[in-house]
Amino acid sequence: SSPHKQVLTFSSALSSNPPGGPQTLLRSSRSGMMAVAVLGLVLSVQIFGLALASIRVPLAASLPRHEQLPELQQEDAFLKPSASITKDGSRVTDVPLDNFLNFVYHGKIQVGTPGQNISVNFVTGFSHFWVPNVDAGLTGNHSVFNAAQSSTYVPLPGAVALSMGSEGVVTGGLCRDDVSIGSLTLSNYTFAEVNNTGNIWHYELRPWDGVLGLGIARSNTAIDAPTPMEALVQGGLLDKPVFAFHLGRCSLQGGCLGGELVLGGVEPEHYSGDFTFMNLVRDDSWAIQLDAVTIGGRPLSGSSAEEGGDTKGSIAIVDSGTTLLAGPAKEVRRLARMVGATRAVNGLYAVRCDTELPSLVFRAGGREFAFNAEDLLMFRRGDRCILGVQSLGFHADGWVLGLVFMRKYYVQFDWGARRIGIAEGKQARA
Repeated sequence: SSPHKQVLTFSSALSSNPPGGPQTLLRSSRSGMMAVAVLGLVLSVQIFGLALASIRVPLAASLPRHEQLPELQQEDAFLKPSASITKDGSRVTDVPLDNFLNFVYHGKIQVGTPGQNISVNFVTGFSHFWVPNVDAGLTGNHSVFNAAQSSTYVPLPGAVALSMGSEGVVTGGLCRDDVSIGSLTLSNYTFAEVNNTGNIWHYELRPWDGVLGLGIARSNTAIDAPTPMEALVQGGLLDKPVFAFHLGRCSLQGGCLGGELVLGGVEPEHYSGDFTFMNLVRDDSWAIQLDAVTIGGRPLSGSSAEEGGDTKGSIAIVDSGTTLLAGPAKEVRRLARMVGATRAVNGLYAVRCDTELPSLVFRAGGREFAFNAEDLLMFRRGDRCILGVQSLGFHADGWVLGLVFMRKYYVQFDWGARRIGIAEGKQARA
């Protein structure tokens, strides 16, 4: 199966901050992941035709509401989940993902009986599942779960608060109901129905309604129930305890390809060559050991790039809820100097679009994973482009490899073996 085509009428950008773990695990500052600020400003500039005098302009009144965004038109042929048999005989389920301008990928699931469509952000840095309910008082394009319309709904006592990291907290209650992810159904599954999303930063702008976590461990002790992956594995619903993402991209000229979440194995048509497998170095996150990070062959870390430092002992968390490549402030500043990028806001950098960027390389598992200008330039306005790398803050001691990484390389998350496999992705383009 292939990523579905989306037709865009403009070139713009909006970011999704990672719910949950990465910024906590890497000890970043609270504001480190706020990529949405400058990108939301650029979006409003594109839509309303305002002059882009400086990307340091305060954001306050610049962000358009979600319902003001142009609707993405997709080819219907790719919109339905499907089950297929891979070349090794594994049965996998493919869940189509909408690509919101390279900054977040989200897909529809069904909750309740009969199933109610809810769009969720599938996030590997979070471990639980929540949806907004009718009491959240949401308007615009957001869908909500209406328990009164489900014959299998069972309310549970007590309240729950779920931390979404730098974005804030959602609150509500717990319940049990059927949840269908593609062709897979979790019967009588326990999840959070949220009645307050007010603390989520600009929730009204998000193209998704809720969050379905694919984390490696439970991230909230208040929910005494299996995580989605635990439930899928324990229920015998997966041939293999593995999932993977295949992510299409938007071009700088406009036009996007969506993506797929594959559950139960991997799709050979999505990658080439062999996987490089790396065991997880933490019990609570999809974290791997980094050997080095270089730009143009020069190390970014250590006491100085000139002294040949490397990132031995540093980790990288692979997170589908993080838009960019995010690293320690000192290393990102050094990278910016090397490529001639200038500081924007909230840890972001801008660079001339015609800059010949040297190769940015992450070395892990005895292999090099390289990124060039085509991979790293996220948005064009005039002769300036946003660089796909941002700072996590001064207290971070590792990297988060977000969607920029996962578009270039095909990542399989092996929940059973507690490891990550990375192969060369077959690039789909608009």
